[in-house]
Amino acid sequence: MRSIAPSTNANYDDWAYQTEYQYTTAKRELIESTLDALDRYLPRIRSKVDWVEASTPCTFEHYTLQSGAASFGTKYEGLQVSMDLPSRIHGLFHAGSVGLIMSGWLGTINYGVIVANKVEALLAQRGAWREQHQIRI
Repeated sequence: MRSIAPSTNANYDDWAYQTEYQYTTAKRELIESTLDALDRYLPRIRSKVDWVEASTPCTFEHYTLQSGAASFGTKYEGLQVSMDLPSRIHGLFHAGSVGLIMSGWLGTINYGVIVANKVEALLAQRGAWREQHQIRI
């Protein structure tokens, strides 16, 4: 599986279209223009892509429930606090921008992958325990 994470700056108001059709059309144009630009460096990229998706400030607002897609992050001092959460409250994980590698949405994604792997490991342990004790959900 390959992933490409293009970065563009976006203002929430630029994506607040009046109709769903306008919004979807603009997202499609963003995807196509990104693939066009990428094709200059990776010829025939479209033939190698299985799935494309674009997130906008409206996407962030939808999933985070933050008005206007507001978000937050911390500098490096927040990293240890974030990493220690599951040891203080079992099963509580934080995935957000914590100054790891880079900040902003790309830092959030990078740290999110790290945290997702930890969550997956926890779930796998629980699954193995349930299987060992023959517990079904």
